[in-house]
Amino acid sequence: MIKFKLFKSYLQEEQWLNQLSKTGLELVKKGLFYTFKKGSKQPLIYAIDYRIFKNKADYEEYLGLFHDSGWKHMTGSIRSGEHYFTAFQGQEKVVSIFSDRDSSAMRYKKKAVNSFQGFLTLLCYLLVAHSLKIIDLRMMIQPERAFLTPGLWERSGEVFWKAFYFELPFALIFRMIPVVLFVGYLILLMIYWFWSVYGIKQEQ
Repeated sequence: MIKFKLFKSYLQEEQWLNQLSKTGLELVKKGLFYTFKKGSKQPLIYAIDYRIFKNKADYEEYLGLFHDSGWKHMTGSIRSGEHYFTAFQGQEKVVSIFSDRDSSAMRYKKKAVNSFQGFLTLLCYLLVAHSLKIIDLRMMIQPERAFLTPGLWERSGEVFWKAFYFELPFALIFRMIPVVLFVGYLILLMIYWFWSVYGIKQEQ
């Protein structure tokens, strides 16, 4: 079963997952969508952490610490950021992954830092690429700049449409779409940053 849902905070997301576990749904994958399978109807406790790792050894050590504390890793990878863990409700040996509100807020701080770093890196790349004329950011507000045929916009009638449709696939695939994707991802990183800052304030 696949579901899509947005949340204001990790806590709200955890509560939603906890409720779904009571209906027998168990999270198996999280990307843009949530993927579930039918599992035990025994209520689960979900916990979400945020961590990006530089190497596999650190990642495996991280998972081992959670496993030793009674948490099962459901989904997440070395570079994914979010990691989803579960434990059976009432399991005595399970210790909360966060000792206090400050430690809970750290996951938002890590996401905020990574999002802002990604934003600055991508912004610098776009500005350098624009200055070197590798891409033209002005296409976002002047799409005609994606067409390179000399005198195209001075033509009319059948001559114009033939030249326009001939170049259109190249203008879209090699010029406009890459710029739109880059700028779109830039905006997404800023949304992640604002979301993380909001989460930090909620934990205070």
